[in-house]
Amino acid sequence: MNPNMQKLMKISGLFRVLVLIATAVVVIYLGYSYLVEGELRFSTSHLFLELWHDERASRGVLLAIQTPLFITLFIGVYWLQKLLGYYQQGQFFGRESMTCYLWLIWLKVFDLVLDIAQILVTGYYHRSIFEHTSIELPIDFGDITTILLMLVIAYLLKAAKEIEEENREFI
Repeated sequence: MNPNMQKLMKISGLFRVLVLIATAVVVIYLGYSYLVEGELRFSTSHLFLELWHDERASRGVLLAIQTPLFITLFIGVYWLQKLLGYYQQGQFFGRESMTCYLWLIWLKVFDLVLDIAQILVTGYYHRSIFEHTSIELPIDFGDITTILLMLVIAYLLKAAKEIEEENREFI
């Protein structure tokens, strides 16, 4: 096997381990913050933080608002692990790796929509407790650019795979 391909396979394995370590660090940090300090640091919304510190707000409701984002994180880690696993086996252009990559793209789109929904739901809940609520919907052009870039890469990978298959058939 090509030494460069073996190097890519080893790097993919290293990244799998690093993703798991990073996820564990995040989960430990969030668990520590919640269990020891009584803080939920998964959200940076000022409305959410104001609700979290107000006795009138239900922490159960606030946790329920954040749960989909937390679940999306774990689903993303799962598909990234699966993709890097295929890469570790040398399957860079296979159908399975493309499926994993497409799942990651759609999860990124879903996460963008979920962020907006979470801000709106938090704002609505905030409005039910406080007199004045100002909802800001930040549009992160970096996320939109990332999604578009991921789609372009998926298209290029698919096109490269088709060209490779045509070349094999021709020879």
